Amino acid sequence: MQNKIQLEPEIYYHIYNHANGFENFFNDKYDYQNFLNRYIKYIVPICETFAYCLMPNHFHFFVQVKPETELIKILKINNETHKVDSDTISYRFSHCFNGYAQSFNKKHQRKGSLFRSTFERKLVKTEKYFIKLVHYIHSNPVKDDFVENVGQWENSSYNSFFSNADSFLKKDRVIKYFGDLENFKFIHQKSYNFE
Repeated sequence: MQNKIQLEPEIYYHIYNHANGFENFFNDKYDYQNFLNRYIKYIVPICETFAYCLMPNHFHFFVQVKPETELIKILKINNETHKVDSDTISYRFSHCFNGYAQSFNKKHQRKGSLFRSTFERKLVKTEKYFIKLVHYIHSNPVKDDFVENVGQWENSSYNSFFSNADSFLKKDRVIKYFGDLENFKFIHQKSYNFE
């Protein structure tokens, strides 16, 4: 089994996971909201969020772990190094996802593992990848034939970019990568090449 990359301060990551087998882990709007509420409680304090999409059987988040100076206010530090261990950052994600799984199992009277494995993560190293990843995440519902265009899916961050409502998303930083809101919209109107 391959070791997963460590989550480190100030690094960008694509975080994702899939439901076990052919199951879903979101069955209704309350499941989606419960999951997001837990994300806001456990992950938003330690990560900046640029995009997300919650699908019936999988999810995607694009995040940047906050700087060490902010993390040490929230997370336990190693007594020898006086720094936050990367395992502590990963544990925070696991705690969020496992808490949701327990809640889901109780609500839907099911038992066993809800997720396929521990959550996956990929490094995001370039500006080009930043833009492609935001587009990719928002395009998932179109790829899976749930909707015809990205704006029709309610359980992603896409529509938040056109709202003035408060949000945990770092919308200004995302739009800056795209140039402006018009270009953000223009790129999202194009089909994403999933090849």
